[in-house]
Amino acid sequence: MTWSITDKPDVFRSEAGAFLDARPDLHTMLLSGLDTIERLHSAGDTPPTVLGWWREPDEATTSAAFVWMPPHLLTASRLSPEAAADLAALLSAQPHPFTQLLADDASVRAFSSAWQTTTGFAPTSGPHLRLHRLRQLERPDVAPPGAPRAATDGDRALLHDWCTRFVAEAGSLGADLGAFIDERIARAGWRLWTVEGEPVAMAAMTAVVAGMARLTPVYTLPEHRGMGYGSAVTAAVSQAALDAGAEHVLLFTDLANPTSNSVYRRIGYHPVSDYRIVVTGAPE
Repeated sequence: MTWSITDKPDVFRSEAGAFLDARPDLHTMLLSGLDTIERLHSAGDTPPTVLGWWREPDEATTSAAFVWMPPHLLTASRLSPEAAADLAALLSAQPHPFTQLLADDASVRAFSSAWQTTTGFAPTSGPHLRLHRLRQLERPDVAPPGAPRAATDGDRALLHDWCTRFVAEAGSLGADLGAFIDERIARAGWRLWTVEGEPVAMAAMTAVVAGMARLTPVYTLPEHRGMGYGSAVTAAVSQAALDAGAEHVLLFTDLANPTSNSVYRRIGYHPVSDYRIVVTGAPE
């Protein structure tokens, strides 16, 4: 049993694509990360990339995988204890500094133990997240004033400002902010909720990959919170994802924020699995 790695997205897709596509909900972060890498490569941009897949002894099929664009967050599928231990050894020897992993709770625990054994550094636990999937979109019983619209190039400065505020509150979006915003504008992936022409909330979706789209980010200006705008813009971008062909519409919530968890449940989102971000110490 061993990890294989490559920096070539086409090689990774041929080796791990079927595994990822089999559970697009659980592999949402890997699929969207791979899609981003493929688009960058198609445009002639080749950022640092480490893509890995794991196979058990005498097995021809992949049973775990990870996607990583250093220095951003590494995202991994569910890991067996053996895969987690070998991943810790692999990453500790990489020339690219590794600092953060996102995976399900059990995999993070196994990796954290292996990382401490391998490097002598105990990782620290970051945000505890819950992945939700839309079963059936439910509109708010009482709609707030206003209406949604797709964001355009003219909204770029506003989106940059609001995304910067979102990152300050919730953490990194894991990508170059300008490219993140522009990619979503280009395919009408942003929705703004406006009241009398003034934007008060925003939400965006990833591209549809393997029948999956994920909502990120969702943000309401502080002075407009508690008025239903966040729910309304989330419902609007959820509908946009469905209209774009997504069979699995997903989003993550921070379990430390019970308000957002209850809001999303009311419009039809239900829990799938719990995840955690772990922050590592630098190896000796």
